[in-house]
Amino acid sequence: MTTRQPVRKTTSTRSQRPGKSTSRRRKKPSLFSVVWKLFLVAVFAAVSLAVGVATYWTVKSPSIRQAATAAVTGGLSPDKAFPGRSELNILLLGRDEDRDNKDRVMNTRGRTDTIVLAHLDFAQRQVNLLSIPRDTLVRIPGYSGRHKINAANALGGPELTAQTVENLIDIKPDGYVLVDYKVFQTLIDQAGGVQVNVPKQLDYDDNWGNLHIHLKPGPQHLNGEQALGLVRFRHSNDGRADSDQERIARQQMLLASARHQFTRPAMLLRLPEVFSTLMEQTDTTLTTDQALCLANFARSVGSNMRMEVLPSIPARSALRMDRVRARQLVEEMFIKGQSKEST
Repeated sequence: MTTRQPVRKTTSTRSQRPGKSTSRRRKKPSLFSVVWKLFLVAVFAAVSLAVGVATYWTVKSPSIRQAATAAVTGGLSPDKAFPGRSELNILLLGRDEDRDNKDRVMNTRGRTDTIVLAHLDFAQRQVNLLSIPRDTLVRIPGYSGRHKINAANALGGPELTAQTVENLIDIKPDGYVLVDYKVFQTLIDQAGGVQVNVPKQLDYDDNWGNLHIHLKPGPQHLNGEQALGLVRFRHSNDGRADSDQERIARQQMLLASARHQFTRPAMLLRLPEVFSTLMEQTDTTLTTDQALCLANFARSVGSNMRMEVLPSIPARSALRMDRVRARQLVEEMFIKGQSKEST
């Protein structure tokens, strides 16, 4: 009789080790991996939003459609926007509004409280801005006697203002941009406001002109209404009045701050709306691609921007241009670059 051997249970070569699970444990993602994924998601969202905004404004605004076409076809470059030109003079005008005795805005051309002749040198990548005080006495073509230069727009619009400026300093504007103050306020709001350093306390109330200015001194962020008050302020509630030079200094400070604001990456999503307002609610001789070219050029020049005020001499309630000093300044800002290029 044979004895049956006990059956041994064979163990698998993949026998489990004590305390170990059959399923592999998943590794926890590293902090770098999490941050990188979040970054990619944020970039994708930002690009999608930018494309969405651009698409919306391209469909809504004819000027944005033209600007998009100009960008695709190379219209942003000065060579394409201004063929054969290496320098350009553009007259920048800010217009006030007239009101009747019932405080209603009248349909008039208005006077230009801001007059700036901009010289853009594409070859030297330089922008020069010459502010002309609104109270400067001039001869306006077609009208006898002397008048303050801000009356030229009220008499004949921006074209007559451009002729008057040419007669005054012997520099012909190649075009103009006329912005009324309400549009200026809208543009500042659409840009998200502007950061400026208000030089002093500004308090003025004009119920007739519906103008109320109350600004404290020091660095601060201004909305459109506040920025408009900064550039319009001339008189204080205590009776003191600022000179044209003081007013122009605040205007130039705001221009410099606004240019810096437009160079920030955050402006990318705001630019289509701003540009649409600029082209559709202002009076200008510039085409859409030309305006886009100049805006892009002004953003790119960095610190190569010079701001000056036309030298003048007080004359009762007005100003007379200081011809000797003005001739020298105009030579420096508008003519030297041309003479260098021709030699």
